[in-house]
Formats: sequence, C-alpha cells, structure tokens
Amino acid sequence: MKKALIIDDDRNILTTLAMYLEDKGFEVTTAESGESGLHKLRSVMPDLVLLDMKLPDRDGLDILKEVTTSGIKTQVLMVTAYATIETAVSAVKMGAFDYLPKPFVPGQLDLVLERLKRFHHMEVEIATLKGIFSEGGILTRNRRMRKILQTARQAADAEAIVLISGESGTGKGLLTRLIHDWSPRSVKPFVTVDCAALQENLLESDLFGHIKGAFTGALRDKVGKLKLAEGGTVFLDEVSEIPAAVQGKLLRFIQHHEFERVGDPKPQTVDVRIIAASNKDLEERVRDGAFREDLYFRLNVLELFLPPLRERPEDVTLLAEHYLKQSARLNEKSVQHISSDALQRLQNYSWPGNIRELINTIERSVIMATDTELTADDLPPHIANFNPKASSETSFKSLVEIEREHIQNAIAHSASLEEAAKVLGIDPATLWRKRKKYQLD
Repeated sequence: MKKALIIDDDRNILTTLAMYLEDKGFEVTTAESGESGLHKLRSVMPDLVLLDMKLPDRDGLDILKEVTTSGIKTQVLMVTAYATIETAVSAVKMGAFDYLPKPFVPGQLDLVLERLKRFHHMEVEIATLKGIFSEGGILTRNRRMRKILQTARQAADAEAIVLISGESGTGKGLLTRLIHDWSPRSVKPFVTVDCAALQENLLESDLFGHIKGAFTGALRDKVGKLKLAEGGTVFLDEVSEIPAAVQGKLLRFIQHHEFERVGDPKPQTVDVRIIAASNKDLEERVRDGAFREDLYFRLNVLELFLPPLRERPEDVTLLAEHYLKQSARLNEKSVQHISSDALQRLQNYSWPGNIRELINTIERSVIMATDTELTADDLPPHIANFNPKASSETSFKSLVEIEREHIQNAIAHSASLEEAAKVLGIDPATLWRKRKKYQLD
C-alpha cells in the first residue's frame, strides 16, 4: 500500500485530504506542524507528501528542503492559499513535484496523482532499459535477482502462500512488502509477525489473540495479528522459529481458514494471505524434527530464494553508490563518490551480513570521510584489509551454497534431469523444487 503524509495546520484540509487519499488506496498519516511532519516523515517513509506552504512553526519551503535532502525517496506536492509564480518556481526548483493552489477540487488532485503515476512508470522504464530493477527499496542489476523479482510479480496476483528464503540481510522483508504492494490486497493491511522475538505463549497470543484471563497478565481481550490483517497480508518473519504447539494451530488455520483465540473455544475466520520468510533451511529443520513436514509443504507452495550479496558482485557498486548519496544527505556530508580503490575493496569483501552490512558500512564510511571522495582509508579496517584468497582458505561455505553448487554441477554433467536426480539420490519432483528454489536453469 502506498503511503501519504499530509502536513497542514488546517484540520478541515487534513480530514478532507485524508479521506480522499484513503479512497485512492493510500495509507495516510497527518501532521499539523512542520516539526511534527518531519518527525513522522522519518518513521512513515511516505511515497507522497502534501505540504502546506504556511505552517505555524516553520516556512513550508524550509520543510521542503529538509524533505528533499532527507534521503527518503518521496514526491512532494505543495499546497497553499498564497500561490504566486515566484513561490511555485522556488518550490519546483527545490524538488517539489507540483504545486496546488487552495481552494482546489478533487479533479485537480486526480490530475496530479495521474501525473505522479506516469512519472513513476517512466522511472521504472528508464531503470529497466539500464538493466536495473529499482522499486520498493530493492535495487539490483543482477540477472538472477531480476528473474526472481519477475516471478514474485507474477505470484503477487495469486492467493498462494509464498515462502521467501535466504540469509539474513538479503531483503526478504522488502520483497514481502513489494509482493503485497503489487497484489490486489495492497489497499488492505500489511501486518508483520516476528516469530523469533516472542516466547511460545506470547507468539500464540500475538498471532491469534486472547481473551481476558486466558493466562497470567492477560488483563483484557486482545485482537491477534491475523484479525488485524483482515483482507490483507500477514508476513511470518523467521517462520522456522515457530514453536511446535503453535505450528499445529497455524497449520489448521492455513487448511481451514479458522482459528481460536487463546482461552476462547469459539472459532473465528479471517481472510488473509500468508507470506513467510526464513534464513534457515526448512527442509533441514523438518529432518531434525524441529518443524512439521505437513506445515512445511503447506507453506512451500512457491519458494523464492534470495541469493547472498557475494553472489551478486555487480550489485555491490550499484548499492554502495546509492547508499553513499542517501547517507551523505542524511548526515549532511559533502561526499559525492567512491574512489576506484575503495570500490575494488568493497567488491572483494565477502559480505556475511549482506545488504544490511553494506548499508551500515557505507554510512560509517561517509561519516568518517573528510573529502568529497570516499577512499579506502575511510572503510572499516576489516573490509579495507580483507584478503579474499586468505579468506577462502580459512572459511567454510554454508550448506545452502554447497547444495546449490552440487545440484548445478550434477545437472551440468548429466544428459537429462532424470539422470541428474538419480546421481543426486533424490526423486525428480524434489529436484524440480530445488531448481525452482535456487533459480537454476
């Protein structure tokens, strides 16, 4: 669902615009002052900001400047009753998308929103021509990643459960949100359940809800995340960590679309789509007896495997330069580019923390930089001095990497997929699933 932030001190305008944008499918946040608006900007990360020129505490153009230099990718629409050509030109020069004078009718805002939509499509087309995918916080030019994203877009229109696997920091949460935003459910809630963060009874309550007195500390009735997401999407993050008792209840919900709150025998139904993610191999968890096989098969209708950053070397430079610009704006630094030596060292590094580690590294390096160019001296020592050859001699590959390479080699040296399955000691259906999982041609 697209997000909008309205910053205006006129409560009637706030109410009217909020209702209008909600009807258009936006999730709307409002603020009655410039400072409040800037605070909410950083927490909401809106796609669209409607900003009044005259605010009680700050000038609208000052707020516009902070929004456009914040590093947050958003479009700003200035709204004011004091429209002049000079202020309109100033606003556009400072980065506003358009300028809407008060009073205005819905048709005028419709035209602006339509132009915004066309502008966004044009940005996507330009990026596509460059071989780059850029949407929903995901940025890549890697062929395998773009193929995964194409599959995800196709899956978004369906109701099937999607299982997203991959190491921590590869962008599983971003892809989940993107699938929701692409889907027909995008105007409905997107709710996240962190399966690894809560104990068994608290996770069960968080997911299904509870009634007052169901357990010690249950002082009032609670609506669970499933019910809160009515009509939308529930994201089960780190689904491999769900305790056995809760796994059974989740399986029943997936099979029959009904559940009971903790302490309440009355069944409830809800219409939601499930997307799950795990940084652990669920098949291995099943073999170890830590995860129900029947639940695994229910969740694994369509599996998308996000490759680690070390397998996407062409994305390291793309992402580093993108986050350099973003971090320089946020930290008010004058760093404009990365030296060739620093880029080479970034590409040599193995990135065990994946994109999350890269973002933190670039932000730290931007803060340390003293010139307009980020150099190798600004990088953390363990990255600047990283020796790929020495690392390969002392480090071990993950089981996922070993399995993927083994399957790929077996297919390459077999006359058919049936022969490859025999060599691997698995049935053809399992080989088919693993080929889909690892995006192997």
